[in-house]
Amino acid sequence: MPAFFDVEGVAQPMVNVTVTPDTLLVGDRIHCTINVRHDKGVAVSLEGIDAAAVKPFELVSSRHSSSTVRSAFGQDLFELELALFVPGRQALPSFTVALRDASGRPTGKVSYKPSSSVYVRELTDASMRDIRPIKPPLSPPIPYLMLMPLLLGAFGVGVLVLLLLFFLKRTVRNSAEKVDSSQVAQRKLRKLGSSLSAGMPPHECYEELSNIMRSFLETHYRISALEAVTQEIERDLKKLGVAGFESIMNLLKQADLVKFADSRPDVEESRQSLNKATEVIRSTRKSHKPVE
Repeated sequence: MPAFFDVEGVAQPMVNVTVTPDTLLVGDRIHCTINVRHDKGVAVSLEGIDAAAVKPFELVSSRHSSSTVRSAFGQDLFELELALFVPGRQALPSFTVALRDASGRPTGKVSYKPSSSVYVRELTDASMRDIRPIKPPLSPPIPYLMLMPLLLGAFGVGVLVLLLLFFLKRTVRNSAEKVDSSQVAQRKLRKLGSSLSAGMPPHECYEELSNIMRSFLETHYRISALEAVTQEIERDLKKLGVAGFESIMNLLKQADLVKFADSRPDVEESRQSLNKATEVIRSTRKSHKPVE
């Protein structure tokens, strides 16, 4: 701890000055701390620290705080932020410590000349006379080691998505295979019969009947029936040796006559065709399993 000394019976404060950094560039700032330790009950202030007095320094900001050290001494901290725009070695500015007693009466002043200095470096070499060419920007190195986990992660996610799609497609296909195509077709035929009773024109009934039969044949026997002509369906069913072949073909050909030859059956004929189609599908379900 700093000692105090008396001059002609007057207690003098101990002043300590620190500055950081001691080397800087033009336009940079330094932080100067003035630590004043004195007798307890003495008020301390600084004089000579203002914009004009600190030249060539520029006073940016200042802060003052007081505290008690042990029981007999006080401490005042003056923190200054200074900027420098003049190159070369610069001595810290002088200042005066003013003392007052508890009633505010001046009791003395102490002038202080810091021994510290700072060196201000120029931004460019003073000997340089020509403008240096602008260097092209450097391409940043590609961090392959950092990208590798990302690439492996993306590859893993892609493989996982493909596996999920594969199992989803397989599940949907298995679910579709479990659906009884005969029951679906019979349900559609019953609904079509209700529509016929409600006033559906017979020629529209035959068109819908043809679609139901073709959809059933395509699902049940795994043949292309929805987009095929009747002759192609007949050829495929012959190869498979389908039971009820004649009845199926009679229904499809009758529907073709209604659609393409302007045949106009009545409601009763349409109902008989629906019943025949229901019997064909029911007998097919009993005598054959779906073709694998």
